[in-house]
This record gives sequence, C-alpha cells and structure tokens, in this order.
Amino acid sequence: MNHHFDALGLSQGASQQEIQEAYDRLSKELNPANNNNQEFFKEEYEKVKEAYKALSKRSILKNNDSSSSSSTTKKLEDSSSSSSSGSFTVTISPEKIEELKSKAQEANDKPHVKPSMFKNPFSFSGRIRRLEYGLSYIIYYIWIIFSSFIAISIDVDNFEGIYYLCIIPGLYFWLAQGSKRCHDRGNSGWYQLIPFYVLWMLFGDGNIGENKYGSNPKGVNKIN
Repeated sequence: MNHHFDALGLSQGASQQEIQEAYDRLSKELNPANNNNQEFFKEEYEKVKEAYKALSKRSILKNNDSSSSSSTTKKLEDSSSSSSSGSFTVTISPEKIEELKSKAQEANDKPHVKPSMFKNPFSFSGRIRRLEYGLSYIIYYIWIIFSSFIAISIDVDNFEGIYYLCIIPGLYFWLAQGSKRCHDRGNSGWYQLIPFYVLWMLFGDGNIGENKYGSNPKGVNKIN
C-alpha cells in the first residue's frame, strides 16, 4: 500500500481529500495527451490511476468501519483546513519529472522518419500501415490477372495447372502482407482468415506506438 502513496507523492495515512487533489494534479501533468502522446508518460500515468483507485477503495472500506469513523472524520476536517489555508502541496519525485521531460524533449528533437514501404514484402514479421496493405491488395489482384495471361500464353490446354502454379507467389505475398497488417492492429496473422475482417484491415486504425509485433509503421511519434 505504501507504494500507492509514493506514486501520488503523499505520505502514508494521507486523507481522501489529499489523495483526490494529488490525483487531479498528477493526472493532468502526466497524461500522455497533454505531453504530445509520448510513450513513456503512459507508465507513470497508469501508476497514478492505479494508486488512486486502490487508495480510494481503501478509504471507502475505512469509512465503513465504525471503529475508525471518528478518526476518518478528523482527517477530512484537517485536510479541508490545510487545503483552505493553501498550505497543502502535491509533489512527485522531482528527479522523475525531470527525467520524463528530458525524454520528451529528446523525442521531440528526433526527426519524423516514416519507414519505406515494401521493405520485406514476403516476410510474416513486423507491421505495415493501411496504405501499404491497400496497395498490396491491388497488386495481388493484378497478379491474378497477369497469371491468367501467362497460363494462356504457355499452354491453353493445361491452363488451370499453370495458372495455379503462377498464382502461388502472389498468394504468398498477399498472406504475408495481411499478417503484418493484422500485427499493426495488435492481432495474430490468423485474424485475416476471419470473414470480412479484411474491412478492418483496410480501414481500421493500428496500435499507437510500439506493440509486441514491432514499431509503429508510420514512424517516430506518429499516431496511427
């Protein structure tokens, strides 16, 4: 329980009023939305939310305990008094705040680099963005048409056998690109076999920042 107080920059036994004020301040200060959506603010933001939830639950249970009701009332009154006098301040480790701000500045100084498309078109690893998958979809269907022309030109009588042989590389390419698009949404490549899931692959947003399949295919500090 002590680490929850530390996450909010409070000493153990702080009142609910102090907890609420600490949470209000830190949730704004560490919210990734208020810090250019930098990834490293998310961890601290989640710690603050977790600490607030745990301490609020503790306070509710404590208030329901009749043996400690008078003590709780006194703490709330003391908190209200200190808050009105302006003597109450909420802090988080200054070193941690400076570290986060330093990292944010470093990230902002990095140029936005958008990775090139079709770097590993036959690989099933990594992530690709919607645009690359959409182009891959078009390329695959062009290959289907091209394969039929090849089959006809080689041997009309054995059209089907030659056609299916020619289409294998295109099908492999399409499945590989589909797997990487599923990865961009945080899902296994097998998801592309779900009926109509291709619509989500074409139009759905990818995960923000890195996920377990790799980095954001739209580049540094870019939200999908």
